[in-house]
Amino acid sequence: MEKKFYLRGYKGKVGFPILFDDAIYSFEEARDKAREYFDQIAPLCKVIIFEQGNGEAERAARFIYRNESGKPQEIGDWWENY
Repeated sequence: MEKKFYLRGYKGKVGFPILFDDAIYSFEEARDKAREYFDQIAPLCKVIIFEQGNGEAERAARFIYRNESGKPQEIGDWWENY
């Protein structure tokens, strides 16, 4: 079963996405693309990488947010041991 990953980006505490990237990526490509978006979109505060397998419901695979120094920081390192 092949996993597919796509991105949603959020501004501050807004509950709805301001970035919809529905392109299908590998996990590493999605991580790289999320970091690119942080460089390109100034108000972007967090990006969630969603995972969806064939016939499965989507779920959040990685949460990346802009930390106090303005750099992207990741939560969800469970993937490396998966």
